[in-house]
Amino acid sequence: MEIIGHKKTLAYLLGMAPEQFPHTLLITGPVSVGKTMIALAAAARLLGCSEGQAETHPSIIRLKAGSDPKTGTPRSSIPVQMVRDVKSLFHIQSDGPLVILIERAQELQQESSNALLKIMEEPGRKLYFIILALSEDSVLQTIKSRSAHVHLSPVTDSELRAGMLARGVHETDVRGALEIGRGRPGVAIRYAEDAAYRERVISERMRFSDVRRCKTTFEVEKLIGDFFAKKDRHIEGRAELAEILEWWMAWLSASEPTHPAIAQIAKTIPLLFENMHPRLLMERIVIELVS
Repeated sequence: MEIIGHKKTLAYLLGMAPEQFPHTLLITGPVSVGKTMIALAAAARLLGCSEGQAETHPSIIRLKAGSDPKTGTPRSSIPVQMVRDVKSLFHIQSDGPLVILIERAQELQQESSNALLKIMEEPGRKLYFIILALSEDSVLQTIKSRSAHVHLSPVTDSELRAGMLARGVHETDVRGALEIGRGRPGVAIRYAEDAAYRERVISERMRFSDVRRCKTTFEVEKLIGDFFAKKDRHIEGRAELAEILEWWMAWLSASEPTHPAIAQIAKTIPLLFENMHPRLLMERIVIELVS
């Protein structure tokens, strides 16, 4: 799949010989802006394989929280033992490079970050670490100080439009995808190609209109109660709420680009994955919207 935008970043990373490539690369940027695709393109360059092969290449170890294998419950963080187990995989290719891809740095807690640092200091091995994060603040300072850093900004509408048309998306579907995508190819493409996702967005837009019409404290409390019938109990609920807030920010930016709630939403999204109560965060946004 062709990467949309980020041409300068790609040229920089793919233009380096493997011996020039940083042993730890931190890639930051918004959700669905293209961090994983850039990371896999860089890994493919290091391993001498195609980007398609990089998806399942045995020399790329992808670390993410996932779910508890016993209960199936989504985990909020990468277990420290998962990080330590990476060392047992070093036999995959005894003399070839090994790429460790950490897809969400916010899932690294203090203990698992410390375990990762120990692996980074392993001598005599061609180890490359690619860490993806929403921002530098998501990464432990001791890891950040060892990393080369590239930041991916949202791509331009013209780049996104051209990329979607090249994928065969119909012109009539591009406009809505551009609005909801806000420069994030992953979101725009999913909106254009996934009918169920598009229906969710349309339904949420109706609820967003209801939020803007709230006039009384009772209406506000009822709306927040609807949000948290289940969303405060599971990790996937927080991820869903973050996605909804991204949509709200897109609609608000399109209609009232200077509204103070935009900054409040942008600040709230990363906090949803930290030790903050999501209901309290949501209450602040709704109050800002209706005040």
